[in-house]
Amino acid sequence: MIPTLVVAALVLSGLVAGALFIGLMAVQPALRSVTPGTYITVKQAFDRTYPPLMRPLQLVALAVSLALTITAGVQGKGACTVLAGLTVLSLATNIVVTVRGDLPINVAMASWQADNPPSDWENHRARWNAFNRIRTVAAVTAFVLLAVASIAPH
Repeated sequence: MIPTLVVAALVLSGLVAGALFIGLMAVQPALRSVTPGTYITVKQAFDRTYPPLMRPLQLVALAVSLALTITAGVQGKGACTVLAGLTVLSLATNIVVTVRGDLPINVAMASWQADNPPSDWENHRARWNAFNRIRTVAAVTAFVLLAVASIAPH
């Protein structure tokens, strides 16, 4: 049971980490090179399509990692339990930062007009990018922890 949970958690967390990593390393730099109106148009379109995929993916990754933590703990697999527990904390951090940091900014940006951005639009973008970096680091950390758990004795 533990090997199956490790693989499932690793795949799910890898998808979360990969999506956020590509966003951080490729999408966001590209968006910094466009006009404010284009940025707003693309960001609003992205915010309509991205959450329906990421919300369930993040929650299922968290749930499977929690199941792994509990199962490993019950079976006395110390290293796997600790690594999976730290994964749960990392994935929870990712979700909390998303809900408390990114999403409120996304909601504000949803009402912006591309042809008339607010005067402080760059401040909002900078705050969003800061939260995005935090959640990306948390997601990548979770993936790395699970990769290590996959080779831990279980």
